Amino acid sequence: MMNYLIKFIILFYILVFGIFSNDIPVYRVVIDPGHGGAPKNVYDDKWDPITKQYLDYYNIGMRYKNYYEYKIVLQIARKVYRYLKFTETEEGWEKFQWLLKQFSEQTNFKRIIIKTYLTRTNNWEDRGIPASSRIVNDPYRLYDYPKNKKIYPGRISYINSLKPHLVISIHLNPGGPGHPGGMAAVLAPGYKTFDLLRKVTLGKEKPDVFNTLPWAPFWLVNEPGWSKFEMAMADAWVYFHGFRWHKDTKKPWLDKDRGIRYNMVSWRYRDKPDWVIRAIKQRKYHIPGPYTLEYDKFIPEGPFWDRERSELEYWRREKPLPEYNIFFGGDNHYASDELLRFLQYGLRIQKPELDKQKKISEIIDPFVSTYGLPTLVNAICAYLEIAHLDVKRDRELVLNYQYEIARSLAVGIYSLFAGLELKKDYNGPFKPRGQIVDFNKYINHKEGNYFEKVVE
Repeated sequence: MMNYLIKFIILFYILVFGIFSNDIPVYRVVIDPGHGGAPKNVYDDKWDPITKQYLDYYNIGMRYKNYYEYKIVLQIARKVYRYLKFTETEEGWEKFQWLLKQFSEQTNFKRIIIKTYLTRTNNWEDRGIPASSRIVNDPYRLYDYPKNKKIYPGRISYINSLKPHLVISIHLNPGGPGHPGGMAAVLAPGYKTFDLLRKVTLGKEKPDVFNTLPWAPFWLVNEPGWSKFEMAMADAWVYFHGFRWHKDTKKPWLDKDRGIRYNMVSWRYRDKPDWVIRAIKQRKYHIPGPYTLEYDKFIPEGPFWDRERSELEYWRREKPLPEYNIFFGGDNHYASDELLRFLQYGLRIQKPELDKQKKISEIIDPFVSTYGLPTLVNAICAYLEIAHLDVKRDRELVLNYQYEIARSLAVGIYSLFAGLELKKDYNGPFKPRGQIVDFNKYINHKEGNYFEKVVE
């Protein structure tokens, strides 16, 4: 009887006075399981308002035999989601504390609420729509798309509408013959890096300046026969102009149109509705401005370019953090690396036999390119390749130890907000730091709450 009375009194205070809810910090997290859509033999993603057509095939992700990336990452993402949802209630918090105690020797844990969302809850087969249907990929596209004479939000726009503090995008990577496997961060540089590369094209900097960039050894090459320098220059053209750079002519590669991506999502940094008309005129009549295809006539005008040159974006995507052995990539890199470290740590303390049998691949070098998701969200973005699907050791890990992976990620996410003391007797590799991301510098910024102002 006494227990029921105590519970009633606690519930009364929560409902009437809001004592607990007012004192508990609330953070928003989006879990993004990569891909999810169907393969199609026509362009079906990246709707371009200028040409009024899709610019690319829908990316269904990695496949190895009968194993599909989009199915596996959804299974893992759902489990992470369920663990984080525990933090939203007092009853669930008791369960989440039990989980934290498996990873830490702390006796008290900072109480926070992590409001958690998934960018998708199913795969295309689950909807009962054939792959040939023109609407099969509607829920899975990254960019906004037209339907019934209206523009509907893609996944990036949906993420921004939630105003998250943190986005976790989960993917699997191809390795190829002889690849040892591993897990890696995916990073997108900011304005400072790309402006330096632009100056190379303009002759204001020598090409060797590329080798001074800490990003240089890690730049992703996905054009056969290209160097990392040539690939970085091509990515700079995408960043500024929407087209790849053609390495032989130093002109836009018109068959490689990636679109003005910041105007292909719905957020406050999108240009005014007449931008399409202005873009067509600038390109046709060689008028200087933000849409020109001529490097020497490019002018970074508009809300997106103001954002890109801000200290907030420098903090998020560029700033070195030498105290954490992070020399490029800002808070995005720290959050990504920390979550991968929690995967390494969590798997070893939950399943020590995996370590003894050498069944856990290492954290490998990050992948660097002008990726859309980490660029186009106002959130700390941890874009993770957690395994190589065609490498047996990695594949067995993501197929057979999904709960261990999910628990490790959920605890790592908590640590990014609240911090965590690790077990003192852990001597394994890639030990997490257990230190928070300074979200408050974004929340309390002089220009307003960075996370809240992403949409009008």
